[in-house]
Amino acid sequence: MSMKEKRMIKAWLRGFFTVLFGLIYLFPLYIAVVNSFKPYTEIVKSPLTLTLHPTFENFAEAFRSSNIVSLYGTSILITFSSVAMLVLISSTAAYVIIRRNNGICKFLYAFALIGIMVPPVVTLVPSIKMLSMLHLMYKPSGLLMFYGGAYFSTTIFLYTGFINSIPESLDESAYIDGANTITIFFRIIFPLLKPCTATAIILMGMWIWNDFLNPLYILGSTAGRTITTGIYNAIGAYTSKWNLVFANVILASLPIVILYLCMQKQFMNGLTAGAVKG
Repeated sequence: MSMKEKRMIKAWLRGFFTVLFGLIYLFPLYIAVVNSFKPYTEIVKSPLTLTLHPTFENFAEAFRSSNIVSLYGTSILITFSSVAMLVLISSTAAYVIIRRNNGICKFLYAFALIGIMVPPVVTLVPSIKMLSMLHLMYKPSGLLMFYGGAYFSTTIFLYTGFINSIPESLDESAYIDGANTITIFFRIIFPLLKPCTATAIILMGMWIWNDFLNPLYILGSTAGRTITTGIYNAIGAYTSKWNLVFANVILASLPIVILYLCMQKQFMNGLTAGAVKG
């Protein structure tokens, strides 16, 4: 077998498995989207086929019965606040670590990265005990603090890699012109971090928006339900009404999908730009 034939076979196999795994990942989405536009009887009869008579009644009933507007409000508040806090704290901390580059900063950075190796679910019980001691259980502020600690390691890792690619000569030129450190960061460095910030917003926003276990335990039922815990309760209430279940799933996924579509260019740039040192 010639080298050309081997390359063709390898290319064909790569294409085949790419399409195969793509279809596997897209199949649940296909099921959810298709069945969200079907009446219940049609879902039971043929859940895999496209409908000839799509209906939006499922979404209208989901809005009426699931109080989804309130769920959206709670999730948007928690997600926006958590992501904004993570971006601000992580970007400033990463800037200090990279620019000072002394022993203390290196130690603190290495200590912070340990959090990447520890799944957030492992720290849930200690976090609940700590939040109880601080009287922050069943409060959105308690969940906000949990997310700040759980995802700080990942966010600072993204920012340090990106800031490391920004030449220090920009800082030196600004210092010569009389700018202080705060002015340099927010007026010069932070605007250059747009791709990295977009990556952090999408990743953290997706994880926080889709999180189910932590809001279930930390918020409980007294501080408002997020979109995921609301869907969980809706599934319990409508076990036999799969048309409403699929409609709720699509409504819950829609905001994060729109966010990704709006920021996908910056997201892809942010994944690769910090990999090369400038």
